[in-house]
This record gives sequence, C-alpha cells and structure tokens, in this order.
Amino acid sequence: MSTPVTLATVRAGLASAIEAAGYKTHAQPLATVIPPAVVVVPDEPYLIANTLASGGLVWQANFELIVAVAYLDPQGSLGQLERIVVDVCRNLPKGTEFTTVGQPSVEDVGPSQLLVSRIPVAIRANLSAT
Repeated sequence: MSTPVTLATVRAGLASAIEAAGYKTHAQPLATVIPPAVVVVPDEPYLIANTLASGGLVWQANFELIVAVAYLDPQGSLGQLERIVVDVCRNLPKGTEFTTVGQPSVEDVGPSQLLVSRIPVAIRANLSAT
C-alpha cells in the first residue's frame, strides 16, 4: 500500500529538497525567521483541481518560496539573496514548476528586517485527505 500524498507531505518534500541544497528551510509559515532561510507557504490560488479524461482528479498545489536574508548591507544582502535564489531554483525537486522570481523587497518579520524574494511554484499531485 502506498503512502498517501497530503499537502503536508508535498510541502515537506519541497522543503527537504531545498534543505538538501544547503539552506535552512521551513515547511510552514513562521512568526520569526532566522536568516538566511527559505519558507514554504501556500500561494493563491492554493489548489487547482484538474479533471482527467479517465475521470480521475489530479491537484495542482501552489506554494510560494520566500527566500530571506538579513538586511544589513544593501549590496551584500542583495548579492547573497541572488545567489540563494538561483541555487534554490536549480535544486527544486523534479516536477516542480516555476517561471518567475519576485522583485526583492525589505520586510519586517518579527524583530528582524529581511531582504526577501518570492518564488511561486506549482506541484501536481494525486492528493489524499489523510
């Protein structure tokens, strides 16, 4: 019997692949982020149902990878962010779709000021509720 594929296992697999590339990765939103880090969060729309000709259903789960670095030195922080973004995109698991990377912006997360870039990704999966 195969292991059910849930949204939690899809998120965890995405986070594990990024972590294997050498980056601290979180499979869910956090109140405080210790940079550098990548956080996997649901994107909008979160799920898209695709009906197959056979009558089956395959889901597309949309996530946003938030790549964050400390915003201490604008030039140094931007360089670090750019290196991580390229490396993360290069190491996404097979079958993960992405086409754009968002413009870097400065955001306050908890007590920290971070330079972040957002990467929308999509993964198709035959999801189970359990």
